[in-house]
Amino acid sequence: MKTLAEETSLKAFAQMLFDKNGPDPEDFELMHQMVDQIKPEQIDDYREAMKPMLHPATNIGFAFNKPFGYSGDFFIIEKMYQNYVSPDPKWKKWDLFFHRLPATIAVVNRKKIAVELLHCLNENAGGQARNVLILGSGPVTEVYEYLCSTSENRLYFDLIDMDSRAIAYATDKNRDFLEYLSFHNRNVIRYVPDKQYDLIWSAGLFDYFKDKHFVYLLKHYYAFLAGGGQMVIGNFSNNSPSRKIMEVLADWFLYHRSAEELLAFARQAGIPESFSDVISEPLGVNLFLRIEK
Repeated sequence: MKTLAEETSLKAFAQMLFDKNGPDPEDFELMHQMVDQIKPEQIDDYREAMKPMLHPATNIGFAFNKPFGYSGDFFIIEKMYQNYVSPDPKWKKWDLFFHRLPATIAVVNRKKIAVELLHCLNENAGGQARNVLILGSGPVTEVYEYLCSTSENRLYFDLIDMDSRAIAYATDKNRDFLEYLSFHNRNVIRYVPDKQYDLIWSAGLFDYFKDKHFVYLLKHYYAFLAGGGQMVIGNFSNNSPSRKIMEVLADWFLYHRSAEELLAFARQAGIPESFSDVISEPLGVNLFLRIEK
């Protein structure tokens, strides 16, 4: 017996959604089914059928149109963090669908993990200054939320991002805390720190890198990790249920990886096996290679 997704043409399904200004919650599972059955040669046809929704006013359309040059820019990440939904009825349902995607929920979850790590590091600082390096810092919302909720901060941050617009946005957002922040408009592959760090964090950068670059960066930055410090590197799981929707609708491609692959990268970087493990946010969609020294 065919599923409803198999019995419904792409064009007819898209028109049904547009007739009611986007999917209702009961349509979300069918949306996933429709996309999951699409073959590579059908992607262009499906995007054409969904073209009205791929307007930059929607969150998915914003990622698809890449106004800042790539799908996962700082602003779409901030839209996830802020649960932004267009006030326009024509786009509102599409944004609600976007925020229900497991990948979107995982991005918000990883921010919470970062805030918890920062609080833990600060609480165990023993009154001493501690250094934090964030690679691919984006909107710096995790730091902002941490600093807003901390009365006695001991952490000092170096924030690395290639996108000068991300740095401008983050600087303004964190304008009350600039004494603790140093922004660097640099490529993480070429950046050479001038200090040791108690925490090195990267939420959503390494899953844009090929394997060899991932390993190179692990080895490079491990040298700048202080004794007793930890490096925590995020990467989307190869079991992410949102992968095909991200690729087909948002034209958003990442290197999805397993926990075993991440641990293998640590070994290839010369990091002792007993010093590394893999954790995840609650959905298991975003994995984190955690390395201690």
